[in-house]
Amino acid sequence: MKFLWTVIVCFLLVSCGRLSSKEGAVEISSSAELSDRIPTFMDKVEVQKFVVHMKAKHGYDDSLLVNAFNNMTPRVQVIHKSNNQPEVMTPYYKYKARFLGNARVEAGKDFLKSNKVWLDKAELAFGVPAEVIVAIIGVETFYGRITGNKDVLTSLSTLAFDYPRRGNYFRSELEAYLLLARAKAWPISSIKGSYSGALGMAQFMPSNYQKLAIDFDKDGTVDLWGSSADAIGSIANYLKHHGWQANQPILDKVSVLKTRHNSKEIKSWSNKQRKTFHYPSTWQKMGVETYATLPKLSSGLIRLQSSENSVDYWLAYRNFFALMSYNPSRRYTMAVIDLSRLIYDDNGVK
Repeated sequence: MKFLWTVIVCFLLVSCGRLSSKEGAVEISSSAELSDRIPTFMDKVEVQKFVVHMKAKHGYDDSLLVNAFNNMTPRVQVIHKSNNQPEVMTPYYKYKARFLGNARVEAGKDFLKSNKVWLDKAELAFGVPAEVIVAIIGVETFYGRITGNKDVLTSLSTLAFDYPRRGNYFRSELEAYLLLARAKAWPISSIKGSYSGALGMAQFMPSNYQKLAIDFDKDGTVDLWGSSADAIGSIANYLKHHGWQANQPILDKVSVLKTRHNSKEIKSWSNKQRKTFHYPSTWQKMGVETYATLPKLSSGLIRLQSSENSVDYWLAYRNFFALMSYNPSRRYTMAVIDLSRLIYDDNGVK
């Protein structure tokens, strides 16, 4: 088995120019030549194995992959951004300011009005309110204006092979991207997206583009860059797939007794996992000040910093966590909710 793997690696190296063939013999480049060359992805054993995997499992054109990886080097900025995401690092009262400005709100109202037909169809089909769909597009890409300018192949390859913390996840997304590109006849090195490889105005990762993006305008193709209808329908389809319930609440703001803010129970249950846990009566016993009009539904407890010296609390229902599946950050999810409320216009827009 070891001999077979050695033969495969040598074949790949010959294909990408690391080894050269001369009169039937294999000639290894000199150490001086290698030292002068900038290492590329094809120098990584993991990448070589990935190429073999794509060929064996999917019949992928290995020469296409070798050529692409041979002409790419890791994008260091991707690692830095992945380790310093504002959704993790920035307190909510600062984070939300990026998304709740007047320009984004007004542009959201315009987007809602101009796409009302598709938004109404999506709400009827999937149960997701128009303003929620619009807010996601607003937070993700400013309604399609900023969809990313980094080539997706380099971004995903960097995260797949140079970011061990989430390497397995991004290798699966790289695999999905390459299969998607083949199915769509996209040039694999030319498609642009976010620094993490998200695609189009909906910013779907490749696996979600494969499974949950839909041709909502029925023009024969799924286009998350040029078709607002497809982006709208795909987002609604995604949320329903992840548990969105029509005509159900998202969250309710509550208070916690000052004497219980730092209690072990409140601290341990705040921002815990991505699911509901207790009914209002149980939260009340812990010091959450509930009220009679709250829905008798299971919920989780959300705690976010609302100013430099204060925090706010909410009871979050299943629809909150369906939204959170889009981006596993409570700050992100709350920004979407807050923007949706500012976009919503009860003067006949919906």
